Amino acid sequence: MKIAEHLGELPEGFAEANDLVAGIDDCLNAGFSRLSSDQSSRLTELAGAFSGSPLGEPLNEAVAAMSRSEFLVRHFYLLAAARAALQGAQYDALRSKLHCALGHESTAPEVPAPTGPGNFAASFGSVQQWLMEIAITGFAHLEEANVAPFMATLENVQQEPELTGLASLLTGYVNELLRYMPVDKQAFLPIYRWADLWTAAMVRTQQLTPTVPGKSVDGVVVLLGTSVQNHENFVEVNTYGILDTGKSTHAVRIPLTSYKVDIIHGAEIWDLFGEVGDQILKALEKKKALKIEKAELLPNGDLILRSKPKLGKASDPFSVAENLSPLPPLPPLARHPVQLAELVCVEADGGLPIAEDRLPVDTEITAKVLKSAKQIIGLLRFDGGQWQLQPLSVETEKSTVMAGESTLEVRAKIKKKTLPILRERSGKLLRS
Repeated sequence: MKIAEHLGELPEGFAEANDLVAGIDDCLNAGFSRLSSDQSSRLTELAGAFSGSPLGEPLNEAVAAMSRSEFLVRHFYLLAAARAALQGAQYDALRSKLHCALGHESTAPEVPAPTGPGNFAASFGSVQQWLMEIAITGFAHLEEANVAPFMATLENVQQEPELTGLASLLTGYVNELLRYMPVDKQAFLPIYRWADLWTAAMVRTQQLTPTVPGKSVDGVVVLLGTSVQNHENFVEVNTYGILDTGKSTHAVRIPLTSYKVDIIHGAEIWDLFGEVGDQILKALEKKKALKIEKAELLPNGDLILRSKPKLGKASDPFSVAENLSPLPPLPPLARHPVQLAELVCVEADGGLPIAEDRLPVDTEITAKVLKSAKQIIGLLRFDGGQWQLQPLSVETEKSTVMAGESTLEVRAKIKKKTLPILRERSGKLLRS
């Protein structure tokens, strides 16, 4: 399918939402303690855009208070909520446009009710206070003294299993900020990204992530390839596939996550995922399906493997290309244009640029492979203001190449593995 020609222009209102987001980011960069009249006007414009919505009146009050240099955590939470709402609307509009181009129906699963902060109100409050101080100071004026003291709070958050998502986000944010300290006034700062992280952290400190029950499933998963996201201290690997339960088929995403240290990278990250990770890699290498039992299929399309899967029969990702139904939308707090990832099978000359930034340095899907491609199964993404394709599997004249299929071989060639060495050293420290 040549999908690029069907996507056309951006959805109505998309550019206007970008302008409103940019206005918030400009204020976060300058610091709310030193806003210009133009920046204050852009905040007033933001509040006007939400007029008539549940956010309208409280946001207008917050903006008015900020213009008088009255700063409360609630004011900054409302600002983050508005920014997240704008990007969530952009995500929904892009996804709807894409599904229209693909001929799919856009579905919206039931969203569970908020659960409140639970037993973590104190930790959430400490995070909110720090985020407010960052916003008042401004990204362009940060010093190590603004960031380093937060490490004690971060350690407390990291120790709570229920806060793993927030902890991984904050860990990456703090590390990135510290790399830029002291801020060089002449250097290019990733303002949009920093504002994204600030927003995501702030809105996640209002309530615990709702627990959504899944359903137990057995079946066979034909794998399509892997996608890796990581920073120095956390990694998430998503393996995509088509689950056949015998009664129905589902596009699924098998997530594996773990904390790590910065010297664990490349193929060695799979050492963190035990037998489940090993079986996924074996299935990719041998191009075989996975047989699963009593796994949990969540409403968002995540397939949680509760036990070691078995290798199934030989499989080809392009044999199930017609079953690439869309994955459910992300939860509301995670909806952002850059998080859009829709499974598609397209002709290699479909006119879509490749999302090269999302491919590992040692990927099997090289420029040479792509040059000889006939069809590509991948994730259609929206990044940098344009649609891009992140390949998962590539069909050439001679073979099928899948992202992750050579990882097992690369791991086997590593003579001194980092994780066992670290475990041995930590064991010695504990015994001494």
